Amino acid sequence: MAEILKKAFDKFDALIILAAVFLFLHFDYENLSLLDKIYIASFAFWSVTKCIRLYIIYTNEKKG
Repeated sequence: MAEILKKAFDKFDALIILAAVFLFLHFDYENLSLLDKIYIASFAFWSVTKCIRLYIIYTNEKKG
């Protein structure tokens, strides 16, 4: 499983996750700007595509 995670994640993914954690902790959720909403949506899209990538790598490793 560690090999699959090494193939799916790289240094920039760690930076994206760290930036997301920092920003999500500092958002004013009662008064979100348009830029905040765009960032939340783009992080959600990134998360879904990362999960799809993990699934594809997992199925390829399982077959081979």
